[in-house]
Amino acid sequence: MKRLLALFLAIVLSVAAFAGGRREGSSTGGVTIQFWNQWVGPDGDTLVDIVNEFNKTNPWNIKVEMTIMNGIAEKLATSFPAGEASTLLLLNTSDRFMYQEFLHPMDDIWSNTILRESDFLKGYMEECRVDGKLYSIPFQNSSMFLYYNKDLLVKAGLNPDRPPMNFDEWTEMTRKITDPNNNVYGSGIFKSYWGQQMPFWEFAGGKIITEVSPGKYKVNIQGNEGYKKCLEWEKYLFDNGINPLEDDIDSMFRANQIGVMVNGAWLAAGADASGVNFEMAKAFGVEPIGRVEGFFISKSSTPEQIQAAERFIQWWYQGNDGSNLAKTGGGRWAFEIGFPTGYIPLINAPEYKASKRLQALTVQNADMGTLMGAPASFKANTQALEVIGNTSQVVIYGTPIDEALSNAQREVEALVVQFHGQSALVK
Repeated sequence: MKRLLALFLAIVLSVAAFAGGRREGSSTGGVTIQFWNQWVGPDGDTLVDIVNEFNKTNPWNIKVEMTIMNGIAEKLATSFPAGEASTLLLLNTSDRFMYQEFLHPMDDIWSNTILRESDFLKGYMEECRVDGKLYSIPFQNSSMFLYYNKDLLVKAGLNPDRPPMNFDEWTEMTRKITDPNNNVYGSGIFKSYWGQQMPFWEFAGGKIITEVSPGKYKVNIQGNEGYKKCLEWEKYLFDNGINPLEDDIDSMFRANQIGVMVNGAWLAAGADASGVNFEMAKAFGVEPIGRVEGFFISKSSTPEQIQAAERFIQWWYQGNDGSNLAKTGGGRWAFEIGFPTGYIPLINAPEYKASKRLQALTVQNADMGTLMGAPASFKANTQALEVIGNTSQVVIYGTPIDEALSNAQREVEALVVQFHGQSALVK
């Protein structure tokens, strides 16, 4: 009888250990998973370093083999239907609508790991769901932020701690900063990049596409007086030599040749390395919840691969036992690359609170909606936003604004029909 009791207790303890280990971190038996993304820039080097650290230090004997590529959409178009996509993916969270049938719902991650949904900003999490199901965990918020060169503001007699907060202030301040003799431009708007154009368009005239009812889309470009005024403002800056026509304005900012610009957080590390005395702020003071990128898991993965991917995501935010949150993958991404986090424990960490720049960029209103130009459910989101960059460029080179907006309206309406069907277009 004692032997039976001992055997029963041993079985109970073994089952308990297995169940706890799934949550706390037992070995997965040497699982290797593939991880695809398109972080081909300098931030990709940091991502490689973080993944290498995971492979060396994680307690589960997991190996992540990462591939960074251009044209990931083309790769997924063939690999998803064939069941050959990588287990772990970094994608724009709007892609959850495009690829939903191929993605593993991730609601179980809260019971399978020590992560908690309440530890992520609500605004970020809303960008990760479809019909209440979770398909992604936030990685970064790729919105545009305002950069300003403090030395150039001082030289122009402006307050170095007070960036422009509206279109008129931008015009007035950048006109004063512009110094043709030293090849200095007050304004740094990239004429053909929708990522920099879209915040201004949305500030002036709202979203280019609205979802008026589920699956029904209205394009709001033609006749939009806000967009017309925005393009008139841009053209004025370019025509009067306040904004350069060059494409590589990131390099110009790093060379102290741009006073004020809007760009992603990725510019910060290079500007710091170049010795630029600059600061960052929310563009025009607006909360920058926008094009959130996230971790995804492909549906074709095995249970062991899914578990390994979940543990990598847990490690990204929490590290190993006892890790300083500022030294985790998410912490390094915030401090080294410059993206404000949506992970509340990191926001509350002493090192994060001590960073003036991260504090200035971090979303304070957790319920804030998106600032991305089009609803996330629209499958041709990126293609539609590219129309914005093209429209701005042709206006700068002389196409009448009304004509350019009419052409843009037709192009985006054609995308609605192409990706959602004729019945989805609302006139």
